Amino acid sequence: MIRRYSSFILNQLVILTIVIGCRNGANEPTPIDADYFPLQIGDYWVYQVTYSQYLGVGTTNSRMYQVQEKITGSQIQNGQVVYLLEESIRQNERANWKLTSIRTIYRNLMEVVSQENNVPIVKLVFPVSSTTSWNSNLYNSKQDTLLQYRNMGRSFTIGNRLFDNTISVFGPNDSTLIDQSKYLRVYARHIGLIYREDARLNFCQSLPECIGKGIIESGSGFKWQLIDSNYLP
Repeated sequence: MIRRYSSFILNQLVILTIVIGCRNGANEPTPIDADYFPLQIGDYWVYQVTYSQYLGVGTTNSRMYQVQEKITGSQIQNGQVVYLLEESIRQNERANWKLTSIRTIYRNLMEVVSQENNVPIVKLVFPVSSTTSWNSNLYNSKQDTLLQYRNMGRSFTIGNRLFDNTISVFGPNDSTLIDQSKYLRVYARHIGLIYREDARLNFCQSLPECIGKGIIESGSGFKWQLIDSNYLP
């Protein structure tokens, strides 16, 4: 009887282990997908940001500053590990960081979702594939914004640094004779976001000689370039 009872307990433990293993596996993306968006306490990324504002034909106001994103903690919400991300800003490397916002972000088998100004934004979805596309505003009431992967596995250069294996996420990149919008994110494997570009531009329509020539009259744009991270050598 004791042997039969011990065998029963052993069998139940094996089944329980398998069930727990399956549940844990369902909460995390495959390793190759997760490599493009590492996420753990202590991670940080520092970006050189260039902001350009166009105030008229031939008139541009540009400024540069640095942004740091750092994972400072985590909590469990509905069985999902949710990380706290602190964003800070400074004018240059000699200045002190000033905290500007705290938001949450999580990653599971299906997606990466960031809570930005209390609005959930789908940053990535899995699997990472050139045929994959998604609505970044799936979980909020904003207008649908379609994102898709391109340039799978290509190298990307920032300054003197070459990133061997990257993926690009393109959003609405519409250009007409009147205006242009751009959304681009580049992620490097084992590092995360390395480059970001956003732009909303209006082309000159006020003078006959500039119509249809792509001359910027108004609008603004951002460029983020990774300059430091715990994942960089």
